[in-house]
Amino acid sequence: MKRWAICYVSSAAPLLTDKDVDEVLSWTQSWNLDHNLTGMLLYSDGNFFQVIEGETETVKGIFSNIYNDTRHRNLIKIFDKQIDKNSFEFYETNFISKRSKNLIHDDVPYLKCLETLDKSSQIVVRNILSAFLSDKF
Repeated sequence: MKRWAICYVSSAAPLLTDKDVDEVLSWTQSWNLDHNLTGMLLYSDGNFFQVIEGETETVKGIFSNIYNDTRHRNLIKIFDKQIDKNSFEFYETNFISKRSKNLIHDDVPYLKCLETLDKSSQIVVRNILSAFLSDKF
């Protein structure tokens, strides 16, 4: 079975509330786990960052829905490629608030998964994540 991974960043729609974001994160984690997708979805300061990986048709199908979702805009695709295996063992969502920006990075489980990405993807993802977390990791 072919595996696929897509990573993107986007900006929240202007009227999206924290409650709306909580619902998106909760629904996404549940849906993706039910459909054997792994990766992560983060939200911070009006921006989304997501990595989705799994069976090719499932990933491409859900990304089509994401692309057309009006709850966000200015979607920029970071990568869209076939993979040999999943880098993530789970699907993690997180609402990174001012309170949680002081997390000790070793305690954040999805950061450990970055080591399994190819080097060029690691660099891109780490640079983007630095905008979500206050400290360098």
